[in-house]
Amino acid sequence: MKSTDVWLLLDDTQIASSFINSNAIWTKAVDSTGRWLSNSSTYVGSPGGQVVVTFQGTSIAFTGSTPSSTNSPTWFLASVDSNAQVNCTFPDAGPTQYYTQWYESPLLSDGLHTVNLSSLVVDLDYAIVTVGQTTPLGDTTTIIVDDPNTEINYQGDGWSTSDVSLIVNGGWANGPPLGNSTHRTNSVGDSFQFQFSGSSISVFGVFEGTGTGSITLDFTLDNKTTTSVLSIPPGSSPSHPETPNQRFFASNVTTGNHTLLVNVTGAVGNQTFVFDYLTYTPSFQTLASKPNFTDTDGTASSALPTPSPTAVSTEGNDSSHHSDTGAIVGGVVGGILGLVLLVVLAVLLMRRRRSLKLAPVLDSPRPHESIDTRQVQNGVSDVQFDTSNQSSTSPVSDKMRTLSYSQTWSSSYPRLHPLRYEGSTASSLPASSAPEPYTGSN
Repeated sequence: MKSTDVWLLLDDTQIASSFINSNAIWTKAVDSTGRWLSNSSTYVGSPGGQVVVTFQGTSIAFTGSTPSSTNSPTWFLASVDSNAQVNCTFPDAGPTQYYTQWYESPLLSDGLHTVNLSSLVVDLDYAIVTVGQTTPLGDTTTIIVDDPNTEINYQGDGWSTSDVSLIVNGGWANGPPLGNSTHRTNSVGDSFQFQFSGSSISVFGVFEGTGTGSITLDFTLDNKTTTSVLSIPPGSSPSHPETPNQRFFASNVTTGNHTLLVNVTGAVGNQTFVFDYLTYTPSFQTLASKPNFTDTDGTASSALPTPSPTAVSTEGNDSSHHSDTGAIVGGVVGGILGLVLLVVLAVLLMRRRRSLKLAPVLDSPRPHESIDTRQVQNGVSDVQFDTSNQSSTSPVSDKMRTLSYSQTWSSSYPRLHPLRYEGSTASSLPASSAPEPYTGSN
């Protein structure tokens, strides 16, 4: 499975009709203590078990407990669509049972496919389908998101990752966590955020039975907080050093886009918060309609986009300011010069009037004299008070209001890390079908 895959979870109860009881009988087992995902698995204890699963996507993988070679065959037969059967070997086949992904189909074209597995002695806990563009989704399906998924945004310096197999013991089969990895921390203030579009969400991890003390977690879903405390009293002797598939949080919400924030708010002793995966019920119907919550670099967005300060051009605003100042200064200077000229003209007219008074003329003032006087008064008013040609707001403010910001969002689909379990499952399949080899310890 590639890192860009989206995974659809099929619990054993969802494919109950796929178990064929003609040559051997499948039995459902229930255990609410965390042994299996969703508290159930289906197993066949005698040779001849068969399961036929029809799915729509590009591949399918099965996880559960493998048989012991002391009393059961360690091989089975597999066929995909109309292709011939091939012989497959369980991973780490031997006397010890192992809880792991024991089969993964080859990469197929996007569409409807059928996988037929027979001659089985095995436990089947769940299957994972790699979603394709034609895979139907919606409120009757469950998407599973592994801890390294880039849609999950981790914050804090205390986080570490581990690909070590879980030591479960107590009659349970040991094996790796989902996807061969977990995120761990016991540092107060560490957190992670996940955004999704759906109607429910659950957070799963590993409970550390050997750790003493406590871890306090705040699960904040759309600003509503639920507090959970994981603790082991001193001197306790748990039957399972590590318990997988522990549900730390679950909530139903209204259909739509939501944000979950998980924050470590308290830590006492050496107890650790071990996060493995989360599941949610999607509100989108196809992969193409899935909202994208990642940034352009493919990482989860930790906050709403904010305008960049560099979008405001300081240089442009300064030049506009200088341009407006020059226009105002020029207008004032021009008005003053005009006023001076008018004053000079008035002085000349007054001198002329005095000279006219000396002559024996009884005519009334000439019309142009009163007109000239009014022009002088209006001229002064034009310079000092007339605002008919000025903008009601400053040019700088106008430019500020027209600034707009844009945020480019990635159109790629969320990237998930592949399941990297043992490669012997597909040893007799074509080379293109072999899964990535497991590199963790057993």
